[in-house]
Amino acid sequence: MNNEVKKLPELDPKSYGPKKPEIIDLAKISDRFDAAEESGLSDNTTGGSGRIKHYRRIGNWENFFLDSAIYSVAQSLGIEYISGFTPISAITGDLFTYMYSDTLPCDSGITNYIVMPEVVLNVFDSLGYGCEYLSREEINIDLPRALKKIRASVDRGIPVLAWGVGGVVASSGTRYDPMPEGALIGGYEDDILFINLYPGAERLAETSHGGRPGVDEDGYTAIPAADALATTNGIFIALQQIKPTDPSVVYRDAIMSIPHWLTMKPTDGYVFGRVAFERWAEVLLNDENWQTPEMCAANMWDKHCCAFCSICTSVGVATGEGRAVDYLNEVLEVCPEFEIVNELLPHYRKMRQLSQQIWDTHGGFEAPADKMADHSYRAGLAGILAEMSMCCDEILKIFK
Repeated sequence: MNNEVKKLPELDPKSYGPKKPEIIDLAKISDRFDAAEESGLSDNTTGGSGRIKHYRRIGNWENFFLDSAIYSVAQSLGIEYISGFTPISAITGDLFTYMYSDTLPCDSGITNYIVMPEVVLNVFDSLGYGCEYLSREEINIDLPRALKKIRASVDRGIPVLAWGVGGVVASSGTRYDPMPEGALIGGYEDDILFINLYPGAERLAETSHGGRPGVDEDGYTAIPAADALATTNGIFIALQQIKPTDPSVVYRDAIMSIPHWLTMKPTDGYVFGRVAFERWAEVLLNDENWQTPEMCAANMWDKHCCAFCSICTSVGVATGEGRAVDYLNEVLEVCPEFEIVNELLPHYRKMRQLSQQIWDTHGGFEAPADKMADHSYRAGLAGILAEMSMCCDEILKIFK
């Protein structure tokens, strides 16, 4: 098997919106393709209603919302999953990217801040479906054409994946153009789109366009199509069934991309991999950020728990071995000859242990503000982050 480290293009972060697994059985997907008819698209049609009622809604608090939205589209296509969107996050980079900023949000994986259409197209290839991507520029040049394609997909019962949508009003009254990450366009009526958004009713305005509910009984928010699509980072429309990428290739490419995610150059205020953990520790050790419990409470999310949120999602805490270790185990089941995974597993298990140490030191997800005012308490957390930084170095050595 070719163990060449996979190179991906240099990427640029985008904007952020508010918010505070599970594995695909790729072998089953290949088997399903071999037995399928050529048409291959879902029979969950809308019956002319212009609205998909039965679909997997994006979980309000599950994180990695682009991956979750892709998972929902895949489910509408009838694809069997063992347990959720973890393999999707391995392809998009969310599973293996560690990033930090003390001034910008970094809680929801790399796909919240960096737009990479190619990784979404790779996911659809792995699932055995063609996919058409329309960029924001293409949509704005010919909005009627884009809407025609959206309506056709909805009429087939397949939601359209949007990488962020505009015209979203939060419960605070703040309008987002766009609210980033994944959204599902699952309905239409005249010039209105019905969109499933990740924040949920408690974080969105009580009403949406035309006095409709902020989130209706089908999980949708009504937004004028022109507003929703004017600032989107693009839409992805499932096409015909194709031969899926061989599972061994999917797994190999995901694993061999790890060095890319760990060594990305500092970009627009974000640092990655070892440098992310080092910078995070530096911020914790800087007493200027943590002088009083009140200051600690004010800085807790932006400078500490925001980054920890993403770690909890990818590395894991509490029960189980975590998404990353689960995924590596899945790779070994399908590709036992891929020996590099056996070398990686101890280091990702170590990362899981270190993540748990942070959780245990906090006594939960968030540290007590009064304790964060104590330099020695924060020094203990910084020491754990230093070990995580060393784990990144050890992982990279395996690929050399």
